[in-house]
Amino acid sequence: MSANQNIVNVVFRNHVIPNEQASRSAGRPIFTDMEVCDLSFPANRQTKATYPAHDAEPNATRESIAAGGGLITYAQLYNKQYLAFKDGTSQPLSGTPLSEAPFLKEGKRRELKALGVHTVEQLASLDGTPLKQLGMGGRELKNQAQAYLDNAAGSADIVNLAAQVAALTQQLADERRLREEFMQAGKPLEGATATAKDTAADDEPGDEDEETSEDEDGDEETEQTTPPTAAEIEAMEDEALKVYIAKETGSRPRGNPNHDTLVAAAKELAMVD
Repeated sequence: MSANQNIVNVVFRNHVIPNEQASRSAGRPIFTDMEVCDLSFPANRQTKATYPAHDAEPNATRESIAAGGGLITYAQLYNKQYLAFKDGTSQPLSGTPLSEAPFLKEGKRRELKALGVHTVEQLASLDGTPLKQLGMGGRELKNQAQAYLDNAAGSADIVNLAAQVAALTQQLADERRLREEFMQAGKPLEGATATAKDTAADDEPGDEDEETSEDEDGDEETEQTTPPTAAEIEAMEDEALKVYIAKETGSRPRGNPNHDTLVAAAKELAMVD
């Protein structure tokens, strides 16, 4: 049940039940309000159920206990709907409303709602007998709903990746600016100071071997400053990418950016596509 919250129609309400014991004691009818949870499924008129709102929901409770937790009630499992019920506001749907589906015409939206299908997720989940309730073209509607959800998920991934790349690019730009300001202020960075000391030591007479070594290091440094190609960057592991970014900017990327973000940032630094 907990894994299928997006495809269940959930409504909380007050259910009035007679209190027989209190009625006998008072000599008049006494009723008690009980909060209950009505569950129904899209395009399925046969499967409906009502449970006390504060009883344990079996599947969610089983998963919770297996993970070391406690009981999960219907009110806890469907908490957004329950809180809306308590506030007296419209109980929200869990998922994307059919009104947001561009492939549906208004007449079809109304037909689907009459069948208890209120969200794109519910439409995409239909199968078997519930799907047959949609009539001719039902399978195509289901496929269109699934394609819509898949495209939306892909767009979200692209947006998230773009945001991560932008954040890392801004970090690198800020660090470059700080290094430049630091150098312009006449305060060389620690790495630059160490290089200056090494150069001074190499200038001392009688250190031909060290001078030769310095020349070799210089050649090596020249080779290392050649920016990698796009193919080389794409072949790098995450740690190699972080080392390259640190070499170019003076510090490793903050946080734990994913591989695609690191590749994009490295290409930005290397000025390759």
